Amino acid sequence: MGAFDPDIIYIRVHTETVGIQKKVPGGDMSINKYDEQKFWEEVDILFPDIVKAITSLAKKSYISITNLRNGVTWWSEKAMEYFGMQENYTIRGQEKSKRSIHPDDLEDFRRGFRERVAGENMDEPWEYRVRDGSTYNRISARAKMLNDKDGKPFVIVIRYNNYGISDEVDATTGLHTEPALDREIREFLEESGQGTLLKIGLDQFSHINVMYGAAFSDKILNCAAQELLRLLKGKGYVYRLSGAKFVISFKKVSKAELQQIYDEIVETFENTEVEGKKIPLKVSAGAIFMEPYMKETNAVRSRLTYALNHSRLEHHGELVIFNDEVCGSDENQFELIGVIHQCATHNFEGFRMFYQPIADTKTGKIRGMEALLRWELEPYGMVSPGVFMEWLEQDPCIFDLGNWILRTALTDVQKLRKETEGFFVNVNVAAAQLERREFRSAVMNILKETGAKPEELCLELTERCRDLDIHFLCGEVEFFHSQGIKIALDDFGTGNSSLSLALELPFDELKVDMSFIRDIKQKPQNQAMVQSIVDYARRTNTETCIEGIEDKEVSDYIEKFGSTWQQGYYYSKPVPIEQFEEVVRKNETEKDR
Repeated sequence: MGAFDPDIIYIRVHTETVGIQKKVPGGDMSINKYDEQKFWEEVDILFPDIVKAITSLAKKSYISITNLRNGVTWWSEKAMEYFGMQENYTIRGQEKSKRSIHPDDLEDFRRGFRERVAGENMDEPWEYRVRDGSTYNRISARAKMLNDKDGKPFVIVIRYNNYGISDEVDATTGLHTEPALDREIREFLEESGQGTLLKIGLDQFSHINVMYGAAFSDKILNCAAQELLRLLKGKGYVYRLSGAKFVISFKKVSKAELQQIYDEIVETFENTEVEGKKIPLKVSAGAIFMEPYMKETNAVRSRLTYALNHSRLEHHGELVIFNDEVCGSDENQFELIGVIHQCATHNFEGFRMFYQPIADTKTGKIRGMEALLRWELEPYGMVSPGVFMEWLEQDPCIFDLGNWILRTALTDVQKLRKETEGFFVNVNVAAAQLERREFRSAVMNILKETGAKPEELCLELTERCRDLDIHFLCGEVEFFHSQGIKIALDDFGTGNSSLSLALELPFDELKVDMSFIRDIKQKPQNQAMVQSIVDYARRTNTETCIEGIEDKEVSDYIEKFGSTWQQGYYYSKPVPIEQFEEVVRKNETEKDR
């Protein structure tokens, strides 16, 4: 078929307007019946696991993948649906669509596409308008180039975001999302100060994602949503939150009625069946009866989350009502949260930094560390961040606390830098930090204060960062890259959002969630997913760090996948900097023998 020619491989959604009609020498212009397996084998046998997970993303997101060697393009189902196309596969973009580019944007589209095919401006989105009925929607496209084993480009992946479609409706379930929930909470508080919220979480859903894949997992979530609607019968309004979580709002419901509703949900979810497969779902739930004294949406949401976590961790999934359980029988723990919050706003008393090694997979030598927060104060003892961090991340104090964490970590890494060249530290960043306008300057000022170099720092985006606007995230990542600071995506592979961001943003590192490593030798699906992630990262010049390495046997086994870094208790549990220095010295001595 000859070499790839960007002049005749226009994305088919646009060919009606662009008008490219060049004949492909010796070949057909369209593909009605194409060997699907052949396409995926030509690009990468393991790549479909990731791509097909990405294609089940939000309603406004579309994906295309083009093999640059032969000009064959694959389109996601949502792309076909929106653009009105008939086939998943086209050759050199010749199938016409029902929608077309705005005439004023044609040149921008042509130039943008040619640039990406040539490997230019890959970190920059390009925008244009596409007709939708009598109006035009703004489309933002972003490309990712994949290289073959020889380092030559051979696949281009393009993701399109449609900004004419609301983010407030979840594409998987059809339910409204967090912005709509926040509006209802505000209305409750402003009008009567009363109302009831029930938050439900599907426990260990990440394992279901791994076992069945993202597409089937979405069907499970949709089934759960429909069952909730059926059980409620108009008594409450259902929202879908990020991940596998739902919130039901009630204007008026008694505690007895709430318990009865939850019991029915538990029984129904235990007997879930999707496409003939029985998928028992274990759930946890927290509830809050809002009172007139509650004034802020965030305060209501944080208490609701606390009750849910309490249900999951302490009550084996039983319904936890914040007002009763937490403020009553568990009053001491709620008081503890208050003490920790006070410390976070007053000189950070009791907060301590612990560090866990990050080792080079090939050599086994420790070359970096992840900074992990702890809190310890008499008479409470050592408290894990799992108890308080989710609360603090929703409070304004997280910005100052985050700066303290960063300053401490960059000061401590200098102690390792003196003995080990290139030593680095990974620091977690909360969404509330990233959103602050002054975050950029804070990071740069702390680097200057501590005398640390930008290349010593890697910022890890935590789970809630995935909910931020993608354009905003792109801008932040690009800024820190321009300063020489690396960016990592934490807990990669545990949800659709992380898979999506990997295409959207130029991450330096993907941290593979430890859930994939548990029993990996006995689980072929986990092996395939880890290998897919590592291969994808390698072809996009991205490093990988596999978490959860507990012993030498697992470490040796994981080595074959080709990841860049390893992290886990095999190298050391998280320890204070003084102990960490000793861990590094011992590791260096052992590996030099």
